[in-house]
Amino acid sequence: MEKIVSSADGSHIFYKILGHGSPIFFIHGNSGSHHAFQKQVDAFQKDHQLILMDTRDHGKSTNESNQLDFPSIFSDILAILDNEQIEKTTMVGFSDGANIALSFANYYPERISKMVLISPNIRFDQLKKSKQLLYRSLHAVSEQLLRLKKGARVLRLAMKNLPLTTNYREKLKMPILFIFGDRDIIDLNKMAPFIDSLKQAKMVVLDKTGHSILKTRPLLVNKEINSFI
Repeated sequence: MEKIVSSADGSHIFYKILGHGSPIFFIHGNSGSHHAFQKQVDAFQKDHQLILMDTRDHGKSTNESNQLDFPSIFSDILAILDNEQIEKTTMVGFSDGANIALSFANYYPERISKMVLISPNIRFDQLKKSKQLLYRSLHAVSEQLLRLKKGARVLRLAMKNLPLTTNYREKLKMPILFIFGDRDIIDLNKMAPFIDSLKQAKMVVLDKTGHSILKTRPLLVNKEINSFI
């Protein structure tokens, strides 16, 4: 079932509901849409209620603001959860969607039971240098040459550090599964200390795998998710 909910600023946020059972909320990556999780839909909709959103400025969701920031996206997520009367959910995020999920859980831990975070980063400098350069170049082209306001907003979000609070360890007490590829765009050496600081966190690194984990290793990803939740 496809739905649209109005967020606090009047933006229309698209999401899809599939299946029945305990809820799993999916958040796609930068410049993507809910379609990124098609292989997970096939695997989990028989036993779970799946909530798949298009984040604002992505897919079928609009953005009534001239900015794209984490608090606005948090408001969108809350609007969906409240509209569906879901008090607590497992959350699965990929790439920037994992960043959003992690940040949301920091501010609203009471709404999250477990999290699966696929290829997140906490700071922009935790991306490999080649990827940092690519994002900066694409952002400059979008903003200065092509004057694409929406594209520039989306890329700018990918370059932001996460707005975690200083007491994030006290907030992020729910079980968290981190999944990376050993050839990911994330520098795992820079991410490991953060993951180690979380008592309930577990990290899985998939061999011979890059950043496009959902496309290249869906069966293995689904197996890890299923055993975790």
